[in-house]
This record gives sequence, structure tokens and C-alpha cells, in this order.
Amino acid sequence: MPHLISRVVGLVSHHRSTAHQFARFCVVGFINTGVDFGVYLLLTRLSDLWMAHLVAANVVSYSCGAVSSFILNNFWTFRRDSSGLHSKSVKFLVVTTGGMLLSAAILRGLVDLGVYDLIAKAFATVCVIAWNFTLFKYWAFKR
Repeated sequence: MPHLISRVVGLVSHHRSTAHQFARFCVVGFINTGVDFGVYLLLTRLSDLWMAHLVAANVVSYSCGAVSSFILNNFWTFRRDSSGLHSKSVKFLVVTTGGMLLSAAILRGLVDLGVYDLIAKAFATVCVIAWNFTLFKYWAFKR
């Protein structure tokens, strides 16, 4: 019986820790989404060139958000130090590139279907959240 109780306590503690990490991930994501959308709006609303190339603008803006994402997620969300920073940054780049490609494909597909670009971008952002959190937690920032 004591083994069962300690197992249940461990599971509850693990899920609570994951819930706290996800909450911090969402705060970081809110900040990064602000950076991403801010850069996207500046590019596409102030320049006809970028408005004609929405996917390229999305790649640039997504990349700007990714820089702050790496720093905030490493040191705050997943509470890691600077050890193994090179390895984590390579893994982060792989996950982020996958998320960016997924985001760009969703944006392009929805815009091609006639969806307003900002709505398409918002939808793509929501879709990429689960991808990023799962791979960051269990691979890129795994202890």
C-alpha cells in the first residue's frame, strides 16, 4: 500500500509540474506571439512587398518570436541553466523550424481558401502550440 500511495503522489506531482510548466509556456507564448504578430503587422501593413509575400513575412516574424522563445523557455518555463546550451539550441531550432513550416503551410492553405491573413495566422499559431510544448518538454529541454 505505501508503494501505491507514493506512486499516486508522484503522478499527481508530475502532472502538477507539467501544468505549471504549461502555464509558464503559455505566458512565454503570449509574449512571443506579440513579437511575432507585431513584426508581421509592421512588415505586411507598411510594405506592399511584404504584403505580396505573406509566407516570407510569416517566416521573418516567426523567427523573431523564436529568439525570445528560446531564452524564456530555457531559463523560465523549463528552468534549465546554461549547461548544454549548444545541444538545446540545436534541438530548439529543429522544433521551431518544424513549427514554422507547419505555421506557414496552414497560413498559405487558409489564405488560398480565402481566409483573411490575420485569422489564418492566429489559427496557425494555435495549431503550433501543442507541437512546440510537447517537443520542447520531452525532447529539446529534457533533462
